[in-house]
Amino acid sequence: MIYMIAATLLFSFGPVLIRMGINHGVSPDQLMVLRLAVASPLFFIAVVARKTVDEALPAKKDILFILLLSLAGMGGAMFCFFRAISYLGASVTTLLGAVTPVFTVILAYLIHRKPVKRHQVASMAFSFIGVALLIVPMVGVGGVRDILSSSMTGVLYVMAANLFASATSLGFENYVKKKSPLVASFHVTVLMLLFFGALNGVPRTGFDADTWWIVILLGSVTWFVPFVLFFHGIREMGASNAVIVQNSGPMVTVFAAGLLLGEKLTYPQFAGMAVILFSVFLLKGWRQEQALADKVKIDVSLPKG
Repeated sequence: MIYMIAATLLFSFGPVLIRMGINHGVSPDQLMVLRLAVASPLFFIAVVARKTVDEALPAKKDILFILLLSLAGMGGAMFCFFRAISYLGASVTTLLGAVTPVFTVILAYLIHRKPVKRHQVASMAFSFIGVALLIVPMVGVGGVRDILSSSMTGVLYVMAANLFASATSLGFENYVKKKSPLVASFHVTVLMLLFFGALNGVPRTGFDADTWWIVILLGSVTWFVPFVLFFHGIREMGASNAVIVQNSGPMVTVFAAGLLLGEKLTYPQFAGMAVILFSVFLLKGWRQEQALADKVKIDVSLPKG
């Protein structure tokens, strides 16, 4: 679980850096391409250093699957997410995005016949309540209702983003069974760079030093490192449990915005952070109990003497 928690913490600084980059006059599309452009050579250097170049060359049978994961999966999720923000704003989009674990658990049941566990339902419920306590104070209950009622298109976009993200997580779960997390993240990042670079064009590079620091941190600290950790977490926990942990991301984003951008935190938001942490520890406690139960089964099955 530590891999997914660390990945979520680092990913969560991304929205704050993106906001800072936009404040410096860089468009979201440019930031997206620049982020991938910074991360791709870092992945290549890491692949060479780890002597996994041969593994980094995808087999012919995997190429179509990687393309679907990178472009239709993550690309579709990112496209719909940005569209949803343009209709609903970041706060409401984040709130609706907290139902992603529900999509993932349902898809895991339909595709892999994985049963839905009670601990998952409880953890998802507390996670969504925590995210709501974080986000609703920003716009108010009436504000959320007004935004949702005025833009069903935005709601459809964010639900599509949730569906793409859930399906992609399940695809990643299968892919990292035969590829190292480093190689898997390298494949996806390079393909996304080629796709979004072709779609949005080559971004301008005449930035001041502060803007370049934002871009470098965005590509290295909030993508290169956490994306590898994300794949480790998927392989360790499975997609259904991993996306529940990812719901702790808004907590870090809101807290970072308070520190770096001077946004005030309210008491309900602090309560939301506590509820989200509880949902993660609830999941962690169940995993420890499950590991202990599995160990007991193994001990009992071993021959005596």
